Amino acid sequence: MSLQEKIERTSVRAMMALPAPVAGRLAGLVEKVDRSTLDPRLRLLLALADGRKGFHELPLPKGRALYGQMIGMLDVPEEAVAEARDIQVPVAGGTILVRLYRPKERGGPAPANGAPAILFCHGGGFTIGSAREYDRLCRHIANATGAVVLNVDYRLAPEHPAPTAADDAVAAWRWLTGQARDLGIDPDRMAVMGDSAGGNLSVVVAQQAPLQGLPAPKLVVAVYPKTDGENRMPSATVLGGGQGGLDRDMIDWFHNHYVQDESLVEDFRVSPLRNPDLAGHPDTLLITATDPLRDEGLAYGERLREAGVPVVNLDYPKLVHGFITMGGALPAARRAVDEILAHARERL
Repeated sequence: MSLQEKIERTSVRAMMALPAPVAGRLAGLVEKVDRSTLDPRLRLLLALADGRKGFHELPLPKGRALYGQMIGMLDVPEEAVAEARDIQVPVAGGTILVRLYRPKERGGPAPANGAPAILFCHGGGFTIGSAREYDRLCRHIANATGAVVLNVDYRLAPEHPAPTAADDAVAAWRWLTGQARDLGIDPDRMAVMGDSAGGNLSVVVAQQAPLQGLPAPKLVVAVYPKTDGENRMPSATVLGGGQGGLDRDMIDWFHNHYVQDESLVEDFRVSPLRNPDLAGHPDTLLITATDPLRDEGLAYGERLREAGVPVVNLDYPKLVHGFITMGGALPAARRAVDEILAHARERL
């Protein structure tokens, strides 16, 4: 982290420590759009970013670097775990990195055998983000849930367009199900989890696993997931004007990088919402916020309920897309993350 990044991080953390009413008043002085329904400290954070170039307005390498800087500024601190190691997992055309975290159990070492597991897929529109940038969050997930976490560094677009990310995620699940007992994991207590693009991939894994002769996850934790390859839901228009950071232009930029063949919009690996047969889908924790992708998530939850699948929708209307990596700076985001993980721990 550069000196400038350290100074900016310290400044942001100091402002997020202000009393909520003070943060709200300061935000009201500078914010360019109405965010009055959001958490006051989040309003201030978003107002500070108004006018700055987004990922989609920069050359791709700089956009990827900016994403990493933002997560480093806002995410939870790095936690010690019982084990962290990198594993190369085979996929079509090569290998990908999967980083394994074995949790520190409360009051003693993590169990060597019979632990639950979570296969985690990071967000970033299939175009930015990496396992490295989600390292701190995955450490926290492991310790909070008591599960071994497998952090998947799937290949990114535009270098690897759709459906590469989906196929990589399924390959990682195939590897995990085959190696579970050797890793000390209970094969009957394995989940998939991800945010945004990673939420899409967690849903895709749940749908594709039985089609490919693999065991289904016990649980899906889909955090503000992208479930449809098109961007025509009402929330994309109503909430896509930049109120929460993620805007319609950015969504289109991600789409154009990932879905280079528009016929793939009909592919369930890109648009899992379009799968007509969701019977037998695993129990699902569906996380929503004030977010352009909100309606896609809610629509998928409704489809699951119609198929008889148990769904718990944890809704955070005072937070926005991306909050899962804001827990180090934003108290409301940290509370939401810990609530989500408590639900996951209970179900595993």
